[in-house]
Amino acid sequence: MTSENRGYTLRVSGQGTHKSVEKVYLKPMALYVPDIAFKAVSELLAELALSAEQELTITVTNNNNGVSVDKDFAGASDLSDPQNAADAVKDLINIVRGYESDEETNVCGW
Repeated sequence: MTSENRGYTLRVSGQGTHKSVEKVYLKPMALYVPDIAFKAVSELLAELALSAEQELTITVTNNNNGVSVDKDFAGASDLSDPQNAADAVKDLINIVRGYESDEETNVCGW
């Protein structure tokens, strides 16, 4: 039996506008590289075209099992620093991966 890799989705949503843009990464580990993560977030922000003060949410979803986590930001200016944007993406991926690890080792079904 082969299992298809559906990758991870990185989504940026504007709070209040209910508009969002997303991109699927079949090799999400690339987002651990700060430059790649910052570029990914910047491209999504540019496509969404929010004002700098518009509150937004970044979401990372594992498309294979549906585990999804998000983080809210006061505005796009919070993500203008490459290190802040990269750290946010990395933290979200680590949380998703933590849920995956828990599912694999938790035999009680929690």
